[in-house]
Amino acid sequence: MPQLAGRIMERHVEDGAELKKDQLLFVIDPRPFQAALDAAQAQLAQSKAVLDLANTQLKMYASIADTRAVSELDYETKKNTVSVDHAQVQAAQAAVENAQLNLEYCAIRSPIDGRAGARMVDVGNIVQANTTPMLSIQRIDPIYADFTVTERDLPDVRRQMAQETLRTMVRTPSDPPDGGREGALTFLDNSVQNATGTVNLRATVPNGDRHFWPGQFVTVALILATQKGAVLIPSQATQVSQ
Repeated sequence: MPQLAGRIMERHVEDGAELKKDQLLFVIDPRPFQAALDAAQAQLAQSKAVLDLANTQLKMYASIADTRAVSELDYETKKNTVSVDHAQVQAAQAAVENAQLNLEYCAIRSPIDGRAGARMVDVGNIVQANTTPMLSIQRIDPIYADFTVTERDLPDVRRQMAQETLRTMVRTPSDPPDGGREGALTFLDNSVQNATGTVNLRATVPNGDRHFWPGQFVTVALILATQKGAVLIPSQATQVSQ
């Protein structure tokens, strides 16, 4: 979303494009904000000139204050004038910095590396500050896989997390049963969902080949431990009987 209102003058992004951080996407008409910056700079120059004059007068008054050529009240008035003019210079400087910031906001840049979706505005459209959606950008590599575990399994997960970074295996429905990509458990929520009795977790998975896609359904296996030399039997061999 834009941080200021105005008309879109330029578009530098195509739908579905691969984007780099700080890449230019849109340009909002900068002319009103350039004019505001010029006015703020002029006001700053004027305030500095007034301050210079007040400092000069204060130095003159200070040089003759001991001879009682000026009253103490006049001398203190000049000192106060310098303080007021100095504050006005600071306010003018802040106005210049704010105007410069607004001018920079006219260039909308990508905040992350990612892939662009379909643009929601085009050249000529009027956008409103912090209101008008312009573009959705999804980070593809690495990608997050969100999943849950039951609160019954939470103690085991926390105990193993305290010892090491847990691994995950993430696969799509089209992957073979023994396939999938390895990731790392990077997030454990701070509360149990009362409605479901589950805890939200997140795995971070490398995705340079775009194997996974944002919003896709995946199956996640969370590996708590590995037993070496364990005896296994095929699942087909088990029967429900004595």
